[in-house]
Amino acid sequence: MNKLKIALCQVDTEWENALVTLAKIEPTVRKFCFRHKPDILVLPETFSTGFTMNPLCAESPEGPSATWLRRTAKELDTALVASVPTRVGDNLYNRCYFITPEGVEYIYDKRHLFNPSGEGKTYTPGSRRCTVPYKGWNIELNVCYDLRFPVWSRNEGCRYDLLINIANWPSSRIDAANALLPARAIENCCYALFCNRVGKDATCKYNGCSLITDWFGEKIGRIRRFDGTKFIIARLDKDGLDRFREKFPAWKDADSFTVNV
Repeated sequence: MNKLKIALCQVDTEWENALVTLAKIEPTVRKFCFRHKPDILVLPETFSTGFTMNPLCAESPEGPSATWLRRTAKELDTALVASVPTRVGDNLYNRCYFITPEGVEYIYDKRHLFNPSGEGKTYTPGSRRCTVPYKGWNIELNVCYDLRFPVWSRNEGCRYDLLINIANWPSSRIDAANALLPARAIENCCYALFCNRVGKDATCKYNGCSLITDWFGEKIGRIRRFDGTKFIIARLDKDGLDRFREKFPAWKDADSFTVNV
């Protein structure tokens, strides 16, 4: 059976202080991974700093947060997914990393920047999607506000099996996220995962409500409102997904289109 053991960790990030956040979450992450040995562990958007527009918080690709992700993936033998405010030349990106234990690295720069908070004035939007091949699965990377834009995530020809959305989605709008994720799973005939933070930053409160759904939009893992770091874990079955796609091939009738970036 083609299974994938995936876990997500919703954390309370220390505002604009990556080193303190990393020191705070590391013991909990290590303990969980040593015990449960997930294939992939997913952390929220801007997991180490919070959703900051402060350019001084942006790191180089070799900065402390990305370095921690690489080291932790190797030491725990678990692929890690998270985003980090990243400076490349004159541009800042909200960059999502997928890092394997072997050191293979994939990056996705957030496409849809949340302009109500000024994200578009600080960061440069990404211009390409990223589908990660891992352990026989194809995994699409997606960041927070991207979830509201179905065309960007359209699964043409079933190019991916799992959509991962990492977020700093405030509690005032969490019902929208919890409706949009099952919709993305249903329309794209895939598993979908939403990993959100908890706690508060300078402007918003976050109540987590992370979840994992199957291709029917049924919740197979969920954290309800909760303060503090917490994990959920699920075992995904690609054979079951493939059988559904063969039995109900709605994806073959999808419209073709071109996205202008």
